[in-house]
Amino acid sequence: MTMLWLFFIILILVSIAVVLLPFLRGDAKEAPERVDYDIVVYRSQLAEIDQEIETGLLTPDQADAARAEVHRRMLAAEDAELATPSARIADRRYRLAAVIAFAVILPVGATALYGVLGSPNLPGKPYGWRVTHDPEFVTASTADKLASLLQESPSAAGYKRLGEMYFDARDYDKAADADRHAIALGATDSATWSELGESIVMANGGAVLPEAMMAFTNALGADPRDPRARFYIGLAESQIGNLKQAVGIWRDLEKDGDPNASWRQLVDAHIAAVAKQGGFDVQSVPPQPPSVQALNVALKAMTNAERIQSSVGGQQAQAAPQIPPGARSDDQDTSIPAMVERFAVRMQSNPNDVAGWQRLAHFYVVLG
Repeated sequence: MTMLWLFFIILILVSIAVVLLPFLRGDAKEAPERVDYDIVVYRSQLAEIDQEIETGLLTPDQADAARAEVHRRMLAAEDAELATPSARIADRRYRLAAVIAFAVILPVGATALYGVLGSPNLPGKPYGWRVTHDPEFVTASTADKLASLLQESPSAAGYKRLGEMYFDARDYDKAADADRHAIALGATDSATWSELGESIVMANGGAVLPEAMMAFTNALGADPRDPRARFYIGLAESQIGNLKQAVGIWRDLEKDGDPNASWRQLVDAHIAAVAKQGGFDVQSVPPQPPSVQALNVALKAMTNAERIQSSVGGQQAQAAPQIPPGARSDDQDTSIPAMVERFAVRMQSNPNDVAGWQRLAHFYVVLG
């Protein structure tokens, strides 16, 4: 830490020297005084007067008058020079004041700015110290050792612990992978499913992806009161625009949860933010638990759509999809894409028709 501050001090001194060096050089290399140039010019003029008398260009009276004028100017220049030293002294004083101001303001201002925007009280953490003392480093190192042991002797409990350790170390991809291993080895309890879903969400920047939704759905299937799964399902509803459904799920979670639970403040903040975004009163939305059956049906439809899409390889199928009754009209475009688009518009007015959404997903897959 001392070396770091010493480096900062040296850096500040170098910066000050670079800025102030031009000011300090001013006195060392002063230009010759102006009167010296003037005297040289006036002496040249006197010599020219003598030459003009010899050539007859000036009469003696004219030459005397010219010499008098030149001598007057020489005396005036010398008189002006007598007042010049005080001006130069004042200039030196101004430059000295500027040097002192820069030398004081620059380091003091930089220190004050760092005190406001920086972290002067943050303790130093060298790499060697962090490896043995920093919780995240220690957890990550221990997790890697546990992962090596589990490759030789896998167990559901071991992978559950490994997932928790990677999550604490903020390595969410590895945490999700460990939870998948735990589930494959028989850890199908609600906590493991919801931990898997949370790791997937965190690994994707807070987005609730289909795999995470499936994990939360399985968690609710094992325990309908699982708070983590209920929170993230509400988050998924808010991310797809179902703001009131999200608030209803979160209010139901608060109704059933412990008033002193650690997650309650987070849920309160999400409820207030989503209600403000939707422009509605929180109290106008009744608590409503997520429907496990509806979630399972939707996830099954997504799984079937992904399976069909992978089988067609992204190429458009030659056979026309079976359009539901009422989607075709003689006075409308009868092309397959147009009919599917009209069916999609109809589904917007009937959002609870799960079978309809499943058929729409199939149509989109057939169209490539």
